[in-house]
Amino acid sequence: MPKLDVAAIETYAKAYAAQLCKEQYAHRDRIDGDTLLRLSPVSQVNLFVVRDLYDVWKETATAFRSPYFNFESEEVKKALQSFLNTVSKHISVLQKDLEPLLAKATHESLEFLLAPQEYLEGWLRELPDFRLTAENLKAFQKYNRLHKGVISGLSERLGNDSAVYTARAIEWVQELTADASRLDSIPATLDLFASTLPVDEQSLYEKEIPAESDQSFFDQVEVTTAGSSPSKDEYYIATSGISRTESSPDSIASSISTTSAPETALPAPDYAAIPTAPAITPAEDVTASVNDQFSMQPTMLNEKLKEEKPAETLGSQYQHRPISSIHSFISLNHKFIFINQLFKGDATAYHQAIDELEKAQSFDQAKDLMNRVYAPQYKWRDVADEADDFYEIVRRKFN
Repeated sequence: MPKLDVAAIETYAKAYAAQLCKEQYAHRDRIDGDTLLRLSPVSQVNLFVVRDLYDVWKETATAFRSPYFNFESEEVKKALQSFLNTVSKHISVLQKDLEPLLAKATHESLEFLLAPQEYLEGWLRELPDFRLTAENLKAFQKYNRLHKGVISGLSERLGNDSAVYTARAIEWVQELTADASRLDSIPATLDLFASTLPVDEQSLYEKEIPAESDQSFFDQVEVTTAGSSPSKDEYYIATSGISRTESSPDSIASSISTTSAPETALPAPDYAAIPTAPAITPAEDVTASVNDQFSMQPTMLNEKLKEEKPAETLGSQYQHRPISSIHSFISLNHKFIFINQLFKGDATAYHQAIDELEKAQSFDQAKDLMNRVYAPQYKWRDVADEADDFYEIVRRKFN
């Protein structure tokens, strides 16, 4: 299965959201809840927008909390619930506020459509305590319209159990997504997207780079019979790779430049003159964990906490297990956070950075790359929490 091009999907998602908003806001200033459910011909996009609004709605309830009032009182809870229910029936969104939500929902829908296994694995890894519960699954189904056969399969496997560890649930996802009969038709859903903005499925995947030959330059040199020398044509064919049918005098002449620059000897580089970067101190290390910095200052309290530290649970042990790929481990929600917070909204820069970090030979090499290049360029000091999360994921790659 080809790898998704995150930057291409992000570009299309933003263009799709802009086009949809242009059409929907042509004769109105705000969009209400009923219109949201009919906004896009792709129902999954609409439901992801509604889900995100629901999350904001729940946060509104939390914002009312105060240490000076009893919010556990039945009268208060009933009144607050009534208020929130009333608010939910009066959704009113301006274009500038809806467009980024719509772009995120479009991006998420495309990733779920094109790579259901990776999408669902990312969702499972973000669940609290690394457990899939019946409640989690029910909430997911409420806002889901894609690959429903896979989700119903998860529900069947969970059965009457209240919860299962995500490691087991991920195994189920891998088995279920391997069954093509449980998956939706990709072309049919892309046709719905195309009714608003044309989309080419192949443009949403990374282009495959032809693999280089395993042979060395010396292995490619043709062996000639002892005592004989190759003709001019044979020598040219052997060293240029042009076939005999392509090596006519006219074609060869046309492929050779009429002029060539004189060769000049380059002086040997003076490696001693190349300055070396100063060592990075812990205080300057943007990717250093806040906890790591704190632990460098031993105190009686630290020692006490170490003594009282409880044994790791199975869930916490799973959290610290090494990972094989940074790309596949980062869930969609974290991907959006990292793109927006650590790479200033540049999906291409994020994608290239992950590729470079995947190629690092050790954690020290990856850490040096983050310190020297990404941290100063994108001012990671201003988003220390997100940088620390990113640092932890990269560290686990080389654990």
